[in-house]
Amino acid sequence: MIQPFWNLQNDRSGVTSRRGFMRQLMAGSAATAMTLSWRDMMIARADELRKSGKSMILLWMDGGPSQFETFNPKVGSQYQGPTGAIPTNLPGVQISENFPKTAEVMDKIALIRSMKSEERDHFRAIKLVRTGYPINPSIQYPTWGSVVARDRWDPTFDLPAFVRIGKPRITPRDVNSGVLGPRYESFKINTPGKLPEDVLTNISAERLQRRLALSARLDKQFAASGGSDRVNEKSEIYDQTSRFMLSPKLDAFRLDKEPSALRDEYGRTTFGQGCLLARRLVETGISFVEVFSTGSVGDAGWDTHKKGHVENPLLAGESDPGYAALLKDLEQRGMLENTLVVWMGEFGRTPKFKPDGGREHYSDGWITCLSGGGVKTGQVIGATDKEGVSVSDRPVGVQDLYVSFCHILGLDPHEEYVTDKDQPLALVKGGELIKELF
Repeated sequence: MIQPFWNLQNDRSGVTSRRGFMRQLMAGSAATAMTLSWRDMMIARADELRKSGKSMILLWMDGGPSQFETFNPKVGSQYQGPTGAIPTNLPGVQISENFPKTAEVMDKIALIRSMKSEERDHFRAIKLVRTGYPINPSIQYPTWGSVVARDRWDPTFDLPAFVRIGKPRITPRDVNSGVLGPRYESFKINTPGKLPEDVLTNISAERLQRRLALSARLDKQFAASGGSDRVNEKSEIYDQTSRFMLSPKLDAFRLDKEPSALRDEYGRTTFGQGCLLARRLVETGISFVEVFSTGSVGDAGWDTHKKGHVENPLLAGESDPGYAALLKDLEQRGMLENTLVVWMGEFGRTPKFKPDGGREHYSDGWITCLSGGGVKTGQVIGATDKEGVSVSDRPVGVQDLYVSFCHILGLDPHEEYVTDKDQPLALVKGGELIKELF
């Protein structure tokens, strides 16, 4: 069985060392250390330790949002188009008029306006931005949620470590757990507030347990004939699945537990309700939640090659209330400091636009927003020139972003894990910490 790599939060700037973790664990278990084994102590403290680590919510703008129509408008530029800019609660900082609610919480955001990469094809860019690695046909790099799930893995916790809400626009472009295997794959919720049909059992708990016991006996026979590795992995997944199906924590997926007014504030859209569900899941102890924004009109999502002047306000109208409400809700509940919230897509859009406002793919000067997790917010990092054509100050690469994710979540970016093909792989290859965030 793969053992969890625990990361215990110590202060705003990071986490305690594993040696320090051992001291804290032993001190907290002094009364029982003489009678409990190491595994017993880990299980006894698992829930507390898991919740002490920081969580992450990724708000994924599928298709590549236009920086001009979101968080880097260029008023007066020949490339801006009809979308205006509005002031935010940060003096001198303006964003698109399409995001009025986000403008009111800009002090809770660190806005990067100078993201750069070499990938302008969706498939390649999504692989890069969701994994931190450029595409490699010989290695299926895992999506970041799976990497975090591996680190936070707790076999005694009823719920999955990684949950995805919503669906990608184009399934073949999706990124899964890759070389980390099925143990760290995301649990997928297509419609927030509604569990997949096969989760809730239609038989009694007693009958389910009897069936599982029969399955275990058959597995034992198979293991004795040489299939022990497969049986062990299957047993682990079955054990976790059965606990999940019978857990009282399933209520975390129910949005009808929330006040109607709060649901309205998030927006009664798939994305808005997905943001609310993300808050409920993190509150319950889930380590990584991904919420897809693809829009509810057509199938282009943020890939606005056509009719950008029409579609961008619609997309923003769904993203804006959910994003702003999530930041306020987390802060009011005292959760924002321990929850990293990231708003981004795979790249931006070209400065030049077509008559209908459509823009092509562009990877020079795109945007990313970070909040919570101890990040220094209320600032803008980097800039593009007056026309928005190229980065003029503080370029930031994708690997830089991932090194910073590691710093926030208490991970060592240089740590190597062994893939399912017995190949060592670092969490991040290259990149430097974005020091302005701290």
